[in-house]
Amino acid sequence: MKRYALSIICLVLAVTAIGFGICSNNGVDTTAVVVSAESQEQVTAKTGESFSQTCLGDLTILMYHNTLAKGKKQSVYCINQDSLRKDFEYLKNNGYNVISCSSLIEYVDGGTPLPDKAVILTFDDGYLNNMTYALPLLEEFGYSGLFSVVGDYTLFDKNGKGGGDFIYFGWDDIAQVAKNVNVEIGLHSYSMHNTSPRLGVSQLKSESDEAYKQAFSSDTQRLVDKLGELGVTSNIYAYPYGKYTKISESVLKDKGVVMTLTCNEGINHIYGRRSLYLLKRINRDATKSSLREVLGAYGG
Repeated sequence: MKRYALSIICLVLAVTAIGFGICSNNGVDTTAVVVSAESQEQVTAKTGESFSQTCLGDLTILMYHNTLAKGKKQSVYCINQDSLRKDFEYLKNNGYNVISCSSLIEYVDGGTPLPDKAVILTFDDGYLNNMTYALPLLEEFGYSGLFSVVGDYTLFDKNGKGGGDFIYFGWDDIAQVAKNVNVEIGLHSYSMHNTSPRLGVSQLKSESDEAYKQAFSSDTQRLVDKLGELGVTSNIYAYPYGKYTKISESVLKDKGVVMTLTCNEGINHIYGRRSLYLLKRINRDATKSSLREVLGAYGG
């Protein structure tokens, strides 16, 4: 009986996580959005997803946004190159194995256990300075990074309306960086990285399921098609502000997306293809003194 009770407690702890959505608003402001913690049972009820019983390993996904020059002031969502180097050194010196999203998919499809302390590095919003400051470190350490881009944010590229640290990839920049073996490109919506009229890809109260499905599908396809013109493909979707619905998951699966990323925080337990949806990520809050401190909250 004691062993049974302990198993139940462990299960509850394993499926509970505190998460929040983040990202910049219209290329300028940074907004934190609270997202309720969800268990596997709640996710199953909300999205129809179920999970197999054979665990292939645990996966930590780190979420970065704006990468700044050395010595620049940091924030919850902005990290400078000095600190990013220390992060990578910490991962290297403490037995973490940084893998790509494509490698994760291969592990799962082959039923192969993940490496111990597996980590994926993600960089949201398509900041141009990720190519300037993060990419050289990815190359130096031999790490892979997922750069998730927003179609509308290309208007704020080096030739557009952007300025300072809020300059984004233009289409030519995306085409260029996508050729790098240390980079994968993720979908982050074309025009839905906003807080109004909807928060991210959330469904409006006045919107029918069919109207919402069409709006989300059209927005996603627009980005897929534009990237396709550049010779860039992606089967990974990072939800703006971490918002998602059962319909959005269904649409993405129909379009061949095999991984979706949220802003819910926690460690992922990988069981199979179905557990690659609604993956949790841990925001690298650069106001914390170190990555050790950030991961320490999750037993890392």
